[in-house]
Amino acid sequence: MKKLIVLFLAVCACLYLSAQVRITLKKTFVESIKNKVTVSAESFEVYFSGNKAHSAAEDGDLHFSGYDKKIGMPIVAEIMNAKEVPDAIAFAKDHQGEGKPDTKVKVSGVWRLWCEHPNEFDVFKQGPLTVPIVNTNPAHIFEIHPVTKIGNIELAQTLHEIDGYTKIKDAEKAFSKYNNLPCRIKSTATTITIVTNQIGYNYVDFWIKLIDEHPLTVSDGKFAFCAVYGSDFTEPTDEDDDEDINADLLIAHKMRMVFPKGSEAFDKIGNMQVGKYLHVVGIPRINLALISWRVSHAATNPELLSWNLPIEMIVVGIID
Repeated sequence: MKKLIVLFLAVCACLYLSAQVRITLKKTFVESIKNKVTVSAESFEVYFSGNKAHSAAEDGDLHFSGYDKKIGMPIVAEIMNAKEVPDAIAFAKDHQGEGKPDTKVKVSGVWRLWCEHPNEFDVFKQGPLTVPIVNTNPAHIFEIHPVTKIGNIELAQTLHEIDGYTKIKDAEKAFSKYNNLPCRIKSTATTITIVTNQIGYNYVDFWIKLIDEHPLTVSDGKFAFCAVYGSDFTEPTDEDDDEDINADLLIAHKMRMVFPKGSEAFDKIGNMQVGKYLHVVGIPRINLALISWRVSHAATNPELLSWNLPIEMIVVGIID
């Protein structure tokens, strides 16, 4: 009997970890942010805020949760390296409503659509708040992470490597998970629905090689296509060595990278030449530009709607 119970719990755990999540977004919203690095929540209601930054060993973030009508879903906002900005921590704490917010603040930062914490909910739809916000990390699939501004406090300077972080993910393991996520897309005249699986794997250590001769510069940052290499990559001293010493560490020939304006990664990529390398820390998000493209081309190629989940990586720090 005991063995059967253990087996049952193991099966339940596997089912939970592979649980499908259904996300329905307004097409107008997708089009408005697909080629934007950040989003501004002009009327962010802070439900709960952490009292202090996480330890560096955990991730160094400060979490606060809330809702904004424009985004229309529960939001978790995360300030990187939060101990460096005690005024931002105090601002979030001072404006939290402890579940009943009565003030609204402006929060800007990198938008992140990612199914890391759907918890017991499997349906998220833009509109009135239907998923309860009960703490600083409620069920959610939308984040403002990293936060680049809260109120009038600028925070782009906090986007850098987390000194003392012990849980950074290995690139080979993380990208293996990312690249095998299922995806089904359905669309109506006004909405796009994405069905995919729950997935974690934040803060990944990897190398990139700039291959984009014409990166896309937008008002809030830059997008550039890069080749992706594993955590154990060795930067070649001779261009002729590139293919030989790192061939088995090549993870992706081409992937879109996201560089928030004002960050050290943004400054670095702006001065890089094609073919040069950078050792970075990044976090994944769903690539809504590719989701939009698949929807618009599905009439002639229906298989596009069942290809694996498209992702892009937000570069949040440089590893020296």
